[in-house]
Amino acid sequence: MDILSIGGFDVLPGKALEFQKWVRENMKALSDATPEGIELIGIYASIFYSADNKMGQSRIIWRFDSYGAQDRFAAAMAAKDTEFARLLEEMGSFNDVRLGAGFSIELLKSVSDLSIWADNPED
Repeated sequence: MDILSIGGFDVLPGKALEFQKWVRENMKALSDATPEGIELIGIYASIFYSADNKMGQSRIIWRFDSYGAQDRFAAAMAAKDTEFARLLEEMGSFNDVRLGAGFSIELLKSVSDLSIWADNPED
């Protein structure tokens, strides 16, 4: 199974360079601390988009190998004594959580893994 989780967020004004530095210094550690069955694809900045501009200008993309991996992800975030939780909390300190700031979350499942039903042709 192949599931992508894409989280969109805005970085606090005046913190973009500091956030970039944090990502450069901590990306490998965050990837290494990620629970089994989960892969950190990367942390990206949107340089062009034509959709809703409230999705957040930054994206963190994870790959899950199963629905169970989502449970492991949640448990690792909740376990405040892990390196994974510590790094996510540090990264979260750059997020702009003010009213109106961009935020989004999206789960994508590989088309080849989908259960498709009611695929009726148009009449």
